[in-house]
Amino acid sequence: MKILVPVKQVPDPNAIRFDASGTFASSTPRVVNEYDQYAIEEAIRLKESGAATEVVVMTIGPSGARDAVNRGLAMGADRGLLVVASDTDLEATDVAAVITAEARDGGYDLVLVGQETSDGGSGVVGPQVAAKLGVPLVSNVVSLEVGDGKLTLGREVEDGRHIVETPLPVVVCALTGLNDPRSPSLKGIMAARKKPVQEAQIASYETNGADISWGKLYAEERVVEGTIIETDAESAARQVVELLREKKLI
Repeated sequence: MKILVPVKQVPDPNAIRFDASGTFASSTPRVVNEYDQYAIEEAIRLKESGAATEVVVMTIGPSGARDAVNRGLAMGADRGLLVVASDTDLEATDVAAVITAEARDGGYDLVLVGQETSDGGSGVVGPQVAAKLGVPLVSNVVSLEVGDGKLTLGREVEDGRHIVETPLPVVVCALTGLNDPRSPSLKGIMAARKKPVQEAQIASYETNGADISWGKLYAEERVVEGTIIETDAESAARQVVELLREKKLI
C-alpha cells in the first residue's frame, strides 16, 4: 500500500502574532498542522507494521514550508515533495487540484489528510480530493485497521463511534484520537537529511479547475400549518382524535 500524506504549515497556535492590519505577522512561528501530524503518524505506523510499502509527505507553500516535509521525514516518512507557491495565491481548490494530480499520477492507494487546518478550519480539501479522484471519503477517523484490500475505520460521531469498511483507494481524514504523534528523534532528524525531497513549482500543475463555488447564504422559506382548537377539554380531545384519523395517523 502506497500512502500520500499532504500536510500544511500553519501559524503556531501557541505563538500567534498579528501585524498592524490584523493579519498573521510574518514573524509568527510555523508548525505542521495538528491534524496533519495524526495523518503522518498513522501512515508511518502502517509502514512499520508492514501494511504500507512507501509513505510520501507533500506540502504546498513557500520555500520555508519545506520544514513541514522535513518533520514528516524525521518522523519516518520515506520521501518528500514540496510544491512551491505563495501563500497568498493558494485557494482550497488549487490545493486540492495539486494533491489530486500527485495522488493520481503517483498511483497511491491511500491519501491520509488532516480533518481540517487550524488556520482556515474549512475542512474542504480532503472531500475535494476524494471527489476529483472519484474515490470514497471517510472523515473524522479515530481508528484504522488494514484488511485484505480494504480498511476498517472508526469515525467519531455525535452519539458514539461509527465503524465503516471501505475498499482502496480511499481518502481518509485524520482526527484527534487516531494516535499519539511521535516527536522526531535525533536519529530520525539525521536520517531525514539523506532522504529525497522533490521540489516542483505550482505553475507545473493545472490549478484553474475551480469546479466548486460558493453561493449566497440564505434561509429556506418555511411553511408552518396548524389548527387551533378553542373549546373545553373533552370536546378538544374528540376533535384531536378526529383530525388524527383524517390524516390517517391513527
